[in-house]
Amino acid sequence: MSKENQRDFTVDGVKYAVRRPKITEIRNANEQRSKAFNEALSRGDMLREQLDSELRKRSLWNDSREEEYQNLRKGILDGEFRLKKGGIKLSDAKDVALDMSEHRSRMVELLSSRTDLDSNTCEGKADAVRFNCLFASCLVYEETGESYFPKGIDDYLLNQDDPVAIAGATEFYYLISNSERPDEQLPENVFLKQFDFVDEGFNLVDKDGKRTDRKGRHIDEFGNLIKWVNEDSYIHVDTEGREVSDDGEFNVEFSPFLTDDGEPIVVDEDPEQDKQEEKPKKKTTRKKTTTTRKKAAPKKKVAKKAKAEVPEPEEPEVETPEVESEAPAEEAEVEDTTVVEEVDEDTSETS
Repeated sequence: MSKENQRDFTVDGVKYAVRRPKITEIRNANEQRSKAFNEALSRGDMLREQLDSELRKRSLWNDSREEEYQNLRKGILDGEFRLKKGGIKLSDAKDVALDMSEHRSRMVELLSSRTDLDSNTCEGKADAVRFNCLFASCLVYEETGESYFPKGIDDYLLNQDDPVAIAGATEFYYLISNSERPDEQLPENVFLKQFDFVDEGFNLVDKDGKRTDRKGRHIDEFGNLIKWVNEDSYIHVDTEGREVSDDGEFNVEFSPFLTDDGEPIVVDEDPEQDKQEEKPKKKTTRKKTTTTRKKAAPKKKVAKKAKAEVPEPEEPEVETPEVESEAPAEEAEVEDTTVVEEVDEDTSETS
């Protein structure tokens, strides 16, 4: 098939193509479009002529946005005229082209709400059905010409997120609209590409082909500021050129702060831990009861006298009374320590 009647592309090493639709396929797609339009109209969907009023009703468009859009459009036309005429410094011409690119991006942003709402009009839904019917029939394998979606539109609607379908839809749009990639045809991009201000993806580059922002600062593919160390490696930096890590933290070694005399100030890194270590030292003052156990001796003597009054058992093998008499004596000693302290304190006062 002639290259004028198809566009080839490759996905994951496999070659695919989109061809121009046949007459029978166009007729079928037009029938489906009419059917979709009538169904949308019968449901009460709005028409394109109602789009402006609906946008204003939903506060998605107003006079200020309309004025901004027209000013941007005028700026693009004026820039195109200046690039076409020439006679200015190349650096000034570059700024003109970049301004045109920014104006165009802002226009797309302003029109995004209009574009989204247009797809819900009767005409928008009908056009989408027609395009899908044609594309589902015209996406083929490049070598064999066999259809990629054997079941047609139904098969495509179930696989719209397929990478081949996504790439193929773009190529098919260029084919049936008889246009190349629109970015390549924009006047500002034609100028920037002609003087090597951009790469193949229309990203700004310096004279060495390294990506930059509009201020001439080097950036990576994600727009982060970088500094080239050599031809193959770079580091991330902030707006002042200071090195930062991948997560944006300053990549420097800390040095102690200094006193007015220039002496380093040692700062405790974990003061809470020091407080916890000091707490056990405060408990050493609570050991008064240990000095009173010797004064509890009279209590032991009383306990021994009570033991003497209890008759010993006739069987000499059982000697448990001695154990039982010692246990209460120890308990009495512990329980009466505080009492002994109080008696000692009273005695000392009377003395």
